[in-house]
Amino acid sequence: MTQKYLIEWYERGDITYSEKERLNKIGVGDHDRGLSLQDLKQILNCENWTKESSEIRNKLTNFFSFLSKIKKITFFTPSFNDSKPDASNYSGAIVTDGIDDNWVIIYRPSYVRNIQSDVFIHRIKNSVLTIKAESQLNGDHPILAVTSSLCSDTLDKPFVRVWSLPSDAKYNPDKYILPFDVVKRESSVGFHFAIYLGNSYVAHLTGKGEGTVFETWYKFCNPNSGSSSSSSSSSSSSAFFPFLGLSSSSSSSSSGSSSNLEITAYHPLIPFKRKEEIIRHVAKVVSCRYGSSSYDVLSNNCEHLVNACVFGIHVSRQVKSVGAVGIMLDMLLEDINSQRDYLDSLTSSYYYEREQIMKHINSTEENRSYTRSKYEIENEKFQERIEVYPKDWCRIQ
Repeated sequence: MTQKYLIEWYERGDITYSEKERLNKIGVGDHDRGLSLQDLKQILNCENWTKESSEIRNKLTNFFSFLSKIKKITFFTPSFNDSKPDASNYSGAIVTDGIDDNWVIIYRPSYVRNIQSDVFIHRIKNSVLTIKAESQLNGDHPILAVTSSLCSDTLDKPFVRVWSLPSDAKYNPDKYILPFDVVKRESSVGFHFAIYLGNSYVAHLTGKGEGTVFETWYKFCNPNSGSSSSSSSSSSSSAFFPFLGLSSSSSSSSSGSSSNLEITAYHPLIPFKRKEEIIRHVAKVVSCRYGSSSYDVLSNNCEHLVNACVFGIHVSRQVKSVGAVGIMLDMLLEDINSQRDYLDSLTSSYYYEREQIMKHINSTEENRSYTRSKYEIENEKFQERIEVYPKDWCRIQ
C-alpha cells in the first residue's frame, strides 16, 4: 500500500478531521511519513477497542490507576498471529509510562458470536527486559516474554481464561470454543481432559490401552455412550494450573447424562506455544498412539498430555503440587524445551494426522457466525511496527 503523509490521507477523505486529531494526540504528526492507511486505521481501532470494551477499560484502570501519563507506545502485530479471523488476529502494544515502567498489552478481538475477546496486560519494570520481551513475543513460546515467574503476585488468572461452558456447547461447540482450548469434564474418578480441535472433534489420552486418539465431541460429552474413553485422571481437589491462577473444584461423582455433565474450558490469553507447534505435537501423539503403553494415572495421564501439547508443561495438578510460590522462568523454559524435544522425537510419520487437524480447524470457520467480513478482519492488523510519542504525555483516561 502506498505510504503518504497523514495530512494527505485527511485531504483525500480517507481520514476524518476527528480521526486526524485523535492520531495527532496519540503521537502521529501530520507530516510523519512511513505509515500506511491500514496502520493508521489500526491505531484508531486499538483506541476504539479500549473505549468500547468494559473488560479492557477495567483492566487498564486496575493496572494504571496509580499512573497518569503515557510517554511512548509501540504498536505491532505479534508474529504468532496466523491470520485466522476466529483464533487470532492479535494486536500488541508496549506502553512506557511516566515513571519509565513498561506494559505489554496483547489484544485479540473476537469476531465470533459467543466467544469472548482476549486481553492480556503485564508490567515489565526493566527496560532491557522490555526489549527482550518484544523479541520473545515473536519467538516460539510467547509466554516467556511476559513473566519472570508464574506466581501469586500476578492478577488472578492472568494467563488463562477459565469458564464453564453453557449447555448448548454440548451440541454446538464451535460457537463457544476455539481450536486448541483445553476442555475438562467430570468422570467417575475425577476429571477427564482433552484438546478441542474444532469441528466437534477432540484429541485425548483415553487410558484404555488405546493411547491418544481423535474422538468426536459427542463421545467426549457422553462418556457412557459406548465410547472407548473414560476417565484417565485420579480424583483430587487440587486446582488445574494453580500457579497460573486457575482453580476448579473436583467431584467424585459420575455423570452419566450429558444434560447435567459440567464441562470447563481453558483458553490461553497469550500463547504458550505457537499454533504450528501445537498442531505438530498433537498430530505426533495421535500418530504414535501416545500413552498406549506408558499411561500412568500419577505420572502420565490425560491432563499431563493436554498440558504438554498446549502449554508445554508436563504436569497434572490432580496428582502433583507445584507449590504455592510458583514456577520460575528458568524452570518453565527448561520444561517447555524438554517437552518440545521429547514430543518432536516421538515419530516422523504424522502427515495424515496433521491433515485431519487442519481439516477440523478449517471446517470450524464454516461453522461459525462472524460479526465482520473476513476481508475486514484480515485488514485489522498492523503491517509495520510503529513507535509513537503521545503529545503532552497523553493522559490515561
